[in-house]
Amino acid sequence: MTKLPVAPPFQQSDAGHRRFQFLEDLATAYWYSEVLFTALDLNLFGCIEAGNQDLERLARATCCRKNPLDRLLGVLERLELVCRTNEGWSNNPISRLYLIPGSESYMGDFLLYRRYIRPKWSGLTQAVAPDRNASAKIAHEGEDYECRTERYVRALDALARVKAPEIVSLIQGQPWDSPILDVAGGAGALSRALIQTRPGSRAVLFELPEVLSAAKTVYSDPADWESIQTLEGDFRTYGFERKQVFGLVLLSNFLHAYGPEEARPLLHKAVGLPAPDGLLVIHDYFPDRFGRSPHKGVFYDLNMMLNTFNGVCHDTAHIREWISEAGMSHVRIRDLDSDTAVILASRRPLEGTDRPDRDELSHTVRSLGFARAVFMPADQVVVAPWVRLKCRFGCSGYTENRQCPPFAMPEEATQRLLDTYATVMVIEGAPPGLEFHENLLRVEKEAFLAGFHKALVFGAGPCPLCSPCPVEGPCRHPKRARPSMEACGMDVYTTARNAGIRIEPLADPFQYVKYIGLLLLE
Repeated sequence: MTKLPVAPPFQQSDAGHRRFQFLEDLATAYWYSEVLFTALDLNLFGCIEAGNQDLERLARATCCRKNPLDRLLGVLERLELVCRTNEGWSNNPISRLYLIPGSESYMGDFLLYRRYIRPKWSGLTQAVAPDRNASAKIAHEGEDYECRTERYVRALDALARVKAPEIVSLIQGQPWDSPILDVAGGAGALSRALIQTRPGSRAVLFELPEVLSAAKTVYSDPADWESIQTLEGDFRTYGFERKQVFGLVLLSNFLHAYGPEEARPLLHKAVGLPAPDGLLVIHDYFPDRFGRSPHKGVFYDLNMMLNTFNGVCHDTAHIREWISEAGMSHVRIRDLDSDTAVILASRRPLEGTDRPDRDELSHTVRSLGFARAVFMPADQVVVAPWVRLKCRFGCSGYTENRQCPPFAMPEEATQRLLDTYATVMVIEGAPPGLEFHENLLRVEKEAFLAGFHKALVFGAGPCPLCSPCPVEGPCRHPKRARPSMEACGMDVYTTARNAGIRIEPLADPFQYVKYIGLLLLE
């Protein structure tokens, strides 16, 4: 193997740009622009602003089919251009400012002009190297089905090898036995990586005949197949013998090729194949996960809509439900350090489930509608005496709320409290204040039930439960009332920035209001 040269210090790039995901996001950057162009073509933002908030009305107004439109709206929601409300869909401030036709600040025509010049960019290779581009185009046009299949298998195998180490590390924490059944595993990169961790183990690579033929080209050395048996067939119709049981069944990027009507029974079938104490592993893109690349799950769902007959990226909530229906009650979900996630399932308790699960807590917070949830050390929460003075000398509501100064905990007591914690979560949300407050209470409860017994939240702004607050008597809602961070002397601006969340004073009415809450964890 050729050893890559080490770049001198002045040529080193940012650490985030040395992850493969950075390149994958560059390769799919056009997905973002196509979603924006389509939304502008359909005048989605204008139709929503005109009162077509219900999906059915919006579909009629835009002449769209409901299901594809709903999937498109899910991407726009993840991009924070629209949001779901009790009334239906609503535009976010940036869309209301720039994407409503007829408004003074409308920029849709300018953005669509970018699409007008897009075709020229597809000729960039030819502009730089005309001969190379022409020969490559001729070669690709002359490829037959066998060649295209080999290129496809080789490409996906390369991706699987990049992701394999992290997936293997998650599985290695669980007990499992040979053999592995790798369903639709391409050339078997994941099962190959797993075999290397267990000397003497073996795998059965189940694939379509043409894919297995391509896999033999990708891995041409007979030694590559010593521990791997191939099995040809279509998983939808193949009948496994009753005596065939596997210690680990692997479904990687398989279920998203099918709609829920097909995916559900296929998953039920897969659940029946592991041994009684076996392990089921599902690796895929999931629209309801956020992880390191919070957009890719919903984008990949659109990719399946465009490039398959009825492919759908399924929510982990649905996968969990289907697994339970088939008889597996122990499930754990892990986001990878890229754009996919892994679901582990078994009939017996999984290792590590006795410890609080940060990944699931973070997912719960995001599922409640909060924009960000960032874990950080408790000593990064900044407390200062000037904060409560700003309340005293800058707030007209001073002395009018029991959860605010001068009644709230002084900064010295706040610092002593923080010193008893190692980890906190900084949570970013938005108005309305009462909804933000109630959702913080839900986060506190979920964290407590998940095993974080020290969980305690601090909100943003005056406690919104009572108006007016009975400052002369006892609190009417002691179980639900919580003070804000600033009321207890915490510097919200610096603390948020320490968590990577930038907040600035609002300079004009179109700026987006951010609320910051804090969850003390452990």
